[in-house]
Amino acid sequence: MVDSNAERIQELGVQDVPTLFGDAANSEVLDHAGLKHARLLVVTISEDAATEVIVAAARDQAPDLPIIARAATIPGIKRLALLGAQQVIHPELEGGLQIVRRTLLQLGFPLSKVQDYADVVRSDYYDLSINTEQERQLLHDLLSASDNIGITWLRLEAGNSLVGQTLAEANLRATTGASVVAIMRGRELITNPEPRAILRANDLVGLVGDGKQLNVAQEVLAASGDGNR
Repeated sequence: MVDSNAERIQELGVQDVPTLFGDAANSEVLDHAGLKHARLLVVTISEDAATEVIVAAARDQAPDLPIIARAATIPGIKRLALLGAQQVIHPELEGGLQIVRRTLLQLGFPLSKVQDYADVVRSDYYDLSINTEQERQLLHDLLSASDNIGITWLRLEAGNSLVGQTLAEANLRATTGASVVAIMRGRELITNPEPRAILRANDLVGLVGDGKQLNVAQEVLAASGDGNR
């Protein structure tokens, strides 16, 4: 533990935690930290400039050392990655990612698949859009895994009277008995959609229900806009 806060260093010393007093952005302090023998470096400073200095110096001293760094700004995420940090965490954006993660887990998606998805989003600088082959594969895996938790995906056909309506207006729960838990739109996965979410042509609607309810839902979503529902 390297810290410039004397009181914190003293507290950790009482707990027999190995510590080093000083500024980690100082190359001499890092020299004494023995990074070549470390298993991992975690940088939690809240200033990007200092963090970048530490990451660059650490990478120079220990080319193979795993580094996890905190970014204070969005531009800092990419800069730290380019300097050699394998994992860059942005606290504010991490909060948004955790909401997505917990939503997927609440829906019953496998923990391992959800964790893989979260890791890829972090490596793509918190971009939630699906724009890499790895993200597309993980999304495919998530959708495949949904088969094991009873989610059925039905397409909302173009020309259906529900196109353009919100979920609240469509009220599929009342008309079919099945519950909407997700919407797949192109490569975008919308989990736990809000009542004001608008249905669009060719949306894949993820529903949970028994066989009879899902059959009714299929008829409703496949019907044309001529009133044959």
